[in-house]
Amino acid sequence: MKPVLGCIWMASGQGRRFGSNKLLAPLPGGCMMEYSLACVPRDKFDRLLVVTRHPEVEQLAKKQGLPVLLHNLEARNEIIRLALQSMQGVDGCMFLPGDQPLCQPDSLRRLADAFAQEPNCIHRLAWGDQGQSPVLFPAHLFDQLCCLPPKKGGGVVILNNPHLVRLTQAQWEWELWDVDTPQALERLAQLPAAAKPAQGPQPF
Repeated sequence: MKPVLGCIWMASGQGRRFGSNKLLAPLPGGCMMEYSLACVPRDKFDRLLVVTRHPEVEQLAKKQGLPVLLHNLEARNEIIRLALQSMQGVDGCMFLPGDQPLCQPDSLRRLADAFAQEPNCIHRLAWGDQGQSPVLFPAHLFDQLCCLPPKKGGGVVILNNPHLVRLTQAQWEWELWDVDTPQALERLAQLPAAAKPAQGPQPF
């Protein structure tokens, strides 16, 4: 039986290191957040939620017909707990950073397929032996995610349950690059044309 999966876009960063709202930074065909919204395969994820403090991101998500949780929280642990309240009844939930714009739908499909094979495990997209984000957590760990220490994220649950971690290889190393600074955005722009998506974000 196909598991019921949720996806939460974590799009609440304030871009202090970037110098502005990095989620709105331009890429060919759209901004960074539009790329992130376009990368999730709807055939694999049943319940979707964009979690943000930015009204501009809220509007981008609503244009795509996506539900949005607009908040004014600061601490990551509080944001995660609030978001998970919308994921009751799912078998697992993927947390996808909004500043990881080149993640590919095929890689996320394989991540979801890996979860279906081992639905009690924590599944991470990886390059080599380095597990990174996004991360797909099973429902039996949601209680731990809702009880994170102040200002901490899901990495605490991963460290506490290393025996449950499974890695799914990304198709490309650059899928796992996040953008925290203008220099990191320039790094994406310098990728060879053959290593970039053929086109920008697509409508749902």
